[in-house]
Amino acid sequence: MTSAPVPAGDRPWRVLTRHFFNALFDFGIFSEAGTEAFKRALGGLAAVFLALGLLLLRIFAKKYAILAGAHATEGYQLALITDHAFLMAVPMWIVAFAVVLVGHALFPDERDYRILMTQPVSRWTIFAAKLLALLLFAGLFVAGTHLALAPLAALTMMSSLAPRPFVTQALVFELTSLAASVLAALSIVAVHGLLVLAVPRARLAAFSTFVRSALVSVLVLSLPLVGRLPGAAGDVAAHAWWMAWAPPMWFVALERWLAGGDERLSGSLALAAPLAMLFVLLVSVAAYGLLYRHFDRVILRSQSSRPPGRRSVASRIALTRPARLAIRRFAALTLRRSVLHQGIVVALSAVAVGLVVNAALSSDLDVQALAFWAPFPLMFVVSRAVRLALALPIEVRANWVFRMTDALTTRSEATGAAVATVLRLGVALPVAAIAPLHWLTFGPAAILMAIVAGLIGWLHAELLLQDWRRIPFTCSYMPGKGFVPQIFLKTLFFFLFFTTAGALALRLGLMAPAAALVVGGTVAAAASTLAVRRRRLARQAGLEFEDQLPNELNVLRLNVD
Repeated sequence: MTSAPVPAGDRPWRVLTRHFFNALFDFGIFSEAGTEAFKRALGGLAAVFLALGLLLLRIFAKKYAILAGAHATEGYQLALITDHAFLMAVPMWIVAFAVVLVGHALFPDERDYRILMTQPVSRWTIFAAKLLALLLFAGLFVAGTHLALAPLAALTMMSSLAPRPFVTQALVFELTSLAASVLAALSIVAVHGLLVLAVPRARLAAFSTFVRSALVSVLVLSLPLVGRLPGAAGDVAAHAWWMAWAPPMWFVALERWLAGGDERLSGSLALAAPLAMLFVLLVSVAAYGLLYRHFDRVILRSQSSRPPGRRSVASRIALTRPARLAIRRFAALTLRRSVLHQGIVVALSAVAVGLVVNAALSSDLDVQALAFWAPFPLMFVVSRAVRLALALPIEVRANWVFRMTDALTTRSEATGAAVATVLRLGVALPVAAIAPLHWLTFGPAAILMAIVAGLIGWLHAELLLQDWRRIPFTCSYMPGKGFVPQIFLKTLFFFLFFTTAGALALRLGLMAPAAALVVGGTVAAAASTLAVRRRRLARQAGLEFEDQLPNELNVLRLNVD
């Protein structure tokens, strides 16, 4: 008796690929209502990016109209090189960032191991399905970014100064740009493959989290460099040294060579693109070829618990408030072990560092002005990053444990633990990072400046968490509670106000120390008042375990129980 043939859609590799592909979109932190809110937030974010894209299209159109009107053939060729480098770098960055975010899905985890190894499925099928799902996921970003940038790319090649037909240029550009995006995705795959092979298995989970956070940080810090590519025509004409280390320039050189050659770009630069592609492809294939034979090595288990060491002085003092100490430790452990939450903090913090570095590279900003301004963008962005990470749940269905232990006497301590975490990571850490610059610039006056900046950061944290009534990582999260473009504009306005006012306060404190004491005292009094109000609100209104949209009906908590 022969068994019935398996339908094509139910073959193991197809079923596993669909399963792994769908899992890449499941963050595990949203409820059903939260997922719908997240979709609405993405729609608003898409509107913001569409507006920015239209603005960029207008800038490019004006630029090439001026070049065509002046018959500036040399200027057009240089602009074509730098703009194509930019148009290739943007998809490369987006694809690399997306693959880094799902880096944990490159290899099967412990749940995959326990479930799939009991099924009649080969290891090769499991690994192939994982890799295919990842490539399909990256392909969505490749296709989306290339379609979005297609009008800009077409605009650069439709000029009357173009030396070759539009169809030829467009075909060559798309081929090389797609190859550049594939290189970005394979590079992340190769890094993770080498990581799993080289790192001892006992340290794999911790080191993998560190590497992903470092890659996110590097990618975010590279954004200002990507934005500077369209203005690098002078560097291209001078054959600047950095071109040999910029992958987008490799593929632009390859594009120019395939389209007929360009003396402005060397042949060795064009050769670097296929060599890099071949290298990362071989590393990725070799890593997967070795690892699929040793399935148990790629199982990412949770880190083993370590016995607690001696308590610090701060911890012994905090034992007088055990609930606050427990929640603070819970927050610290989660931020250290959760790839998602740590990645949010690292990525947004890297944005703040990028702002400061970009300002430092600006020629019209002196060192003193930078020292006055630098702590405040760091505190503004990092504090919000930590607050966002604390708001995202680890496991929504497990918050019943915290509901059962909710008590009137510990509610204010729960909110205080969140504020303490924001103060340590979002205020104390940025102030300490900028302290050496203050000391080198202002000498002993840097101590007073650090105190004033810390007090301003404390006030900012209290304002940020004034309505905070939840234990970190335990409440469901609803993104997109407002109109995204409006939120974007409000945040931008407050960022400009906060950084400008903070820099003026430090400048005033340096000129008149007595004024610094007045400013510091006023800010400390305001922050203390907000802290008392926050604790009273937590006791009266209770803790939140279910996030709600503003237009939903909210229960009136008329008692304190």
